[in-house]
Amino acid sequence: MKLLLLLCFSSCFLFSFSQDKNQFYALDKNMNQTVLDSSKYILWIHEKEDSNWQWDYYNTWGSLVKSTSFADHDGKILNGRFCLYNTYGNLDSVGVFDRGKKNGSFYKYRTYTKDSFAIIHQYDFVEDSLVKSINIQNNTEKDKDTANSKESDYPGGINAWNAYLGHHLSYPDRAVSKEIQGQVKIYFEVDADGNVKDSYILKSIEYSLDQESLKVINESGKWDPGIKDGIKVTTYKVMPVNFKLEVQ
Repeated sequence: MKLLLLLCFSSCFLFSFSQDKNQFYALDKNMNQTVLDSSKYILWIHEKEDSNWQWDYYNTWGSLVKSTSFADHDGKILNGRFCLYNTYGNLDSVGVFDRGKKNGSFYKYRTYTKDSFAIIHQYDFVEDSLVKSINIQNNTEKDKDTANSKESDYPGGINAWNAYLGHHLSYPDRAVSKEIQGQVKIYFEVDADGNVKDSYILKSIEYSLDQESLKVINESGKWDPGIKDGIKVTTYKVMPVNFKLEVQ
């Protein structure tokens, strides 16, 4: 994988493989194609397991700008998750499109500090029509805790998780070459069977660090599922993944 990344980013304009299922573009400030050395952004177009096509726009040596899912390779039909990020790489807004229409909940985030941000508003849509608007900050409704409830967890707890990271997390050469470090945050679900599902980037640092973080989450195997009122349930988690260069 490291070799593949190096080959992709050494290409002046476009490098594609596996029948164009992955494509990388270097773009200038006006989103016109250029060479990598003078680029402001990179665009990664890739086919996902659900056959949608994801377009990820990154600052060339920095965080995500936008991540959009389309039903088609050419990016004409919005279908799936749509994410916008701010200048800190924090998620600014997120929602899901269904064949070009807003369906379900869209969320707006507010960044308080570089490393602190939270959902402030929820907008519910049906077939592109807004049906409900909720100010999360003013919503005082909370789930009631019960003695027979618990959060999902990695088998063995935090010590086992740190051991897993120690054996499986790699520091990508691309980030090392530019001395890029920081904390990526990944949002994901753990279903009632303990499967990791629907992961995406909540806080972005840089392309290779983000992808390594997603990989280590997605390949972490079965988790102990959450329990509510004695029943196994789907839970929603945010996991930080830290990258810190050693001082020479």
